[in-house]
Amino acid sequence: MSSGSKQILLIAGAVILTAGLYFAPKKVNNQVTVESESGVSFESLLKEAKGQLKRQELDPINRVEDALEKAPDSNELTDSLGKMWDRVNMPYISAHYYEELASKSSEEKSWINAAYRYYDAFRMTGDSTLRKMLVDKAITCYKKVLEINPNNLDAKTDLGLCYAEGTSSPMQGIMMLREVVKQDPEHKTAQFNLGVLSVKSGQYEKAVERFEKVLQIDPQNKEARYLLGRTYMMMGKNELALQTLNQLKKSDDPQFNKEVNTLINQINNH
Repeated sequence: MSSGSKQILLIAGAVILTAGLYFAPKKVNNQVTVESESGVSFESLLKEAKGQLKRQELDPINRVEDALEKAPDSNELTDSLGKMWDRVNMPYISAHYYEELASKSSEEKSWINAAYRYYDAFRMTGDSTLRKMLVDKAITCYKKVLEINPNNLDAKTDLGLCYAEGTSSPMQGIMMLREVVKQDPEHKTAQFNLGVLSVKSGQYEKAVERFEKVLQIDPQNKEARYLLGRTYMMMGKNELALQTLNQLKKSDDPQFNKEVNTLINQINNH
């Protein structure tokens, strides 16, 4: 994966975290609900996922699975299955196949491919048992990346978010994010998420500093500008909040535009 593509994925992860804190919950298709307290097997996930597919989606997958049974060492077939599950938006299944490829190659890129899919899947499900399994998988894969390349700050940022969002050791994750921005103050994703986490913990002044830093790096970052405006509002600085929000240009995302307008009206009416 190119560094540009990876950056897009990282920003997408950051936006998902933001949405979880501030925006109304949105329905996610293809979620898996698992109630077992003893753990989740890939086989059970696969069976349930297949039950959600249309015939025209499932038949090609079954054909590739049959071929893989006859040639279990085929990386090409394993990669094909991963891509097929990506196309039906089920990263908790595709991650398994990319992890198999990574285990064979032990390449940084391969472990990243598995890691970010496990992380995306972790963010998609509300089931506590499944979330724990997926975040643990993501952590394992990101650690593999960092064993190969300790200077991969994108992977370290993702790993920090895994700890901050999905474990009982959130400070471990926050410290990782701080280490990233210490090494690279221009790391937009780490700065952004430190801002989000600062808001979550009620540290609004620190949040403002983080969001302002993001906007210095990327003046067009609409999510950072929105959250900066909202943080000002939460601090009681309504004039600054309106100045910030009014700088947002109308985007091609109707839901985002609605959130901005709702917040502006809320400030104006108080």
